Amino acid sequence: MSLLLESIRITDGCWQNTACHRARMSSSTEALFGKAFSVDIDSIVIPADFLSGVVKCRILYDTSVRLIEFEHYTPRIVHSLQLVNSDDIDYSHKWADRTALNELLKQKGDADDIVIVKNGQITDMSYANIVLKLNGELFTPKNCLLKGTRRQQLLNEGFISERVLTVSDYNRAESVILINAMLGLENVVF
Repeated sequence: MSLLLESIRITDGCWQNTACHRARMSSSTEALFGKAFSVDIDSIVIPADFLSGVVKCRILYDTSVRLIEFEHYTPRIVHSLQLVNSDDIDYSHKWADRTALNELLKQKGDADDIVIVKNGQITDMSYANIVLKLNGELFTPKNCLLKGTRRQQLLNEGFISERVLTVSDYNRAESVILINAMLGLENVVF
């Protein structure tokens, strides 16, 4: 079995959204290994070189931590998206092995990223959850592939709502926003 991955944002030496990360780690390990496990994130020492700016911490784990890495974060620039169909993809846990997603990315053509459509419904992008602005309201797919931590935080705080989203909804969206642990609602694709 492949390792699980948790990517956590650190801003100027402060961990972000740790409650949602711990909850996802516990949920995944409970489902996969029969025993909940999460990392005491606040006890991880952030190296001095990573105490300023935006930093990505990657934790690889299964029933225990296998590796912790830090890197300064630079967001990807996404201006265009390609719809890609995959009715059999399953990415309900955040795996370090992204083979299935990478195979779908091969279908992006000239686009910067993909939007995965499963059984006629919008799910996620290759590395982010998606939010559509429809009639001035922000919606994320009820049937997403991965319940991301930023997605959960924004749902908890009432900034976005879940809804079944179709290709028709995508085509009429006022804007498309990508969100993940590193990116918030400011990341409008169009």
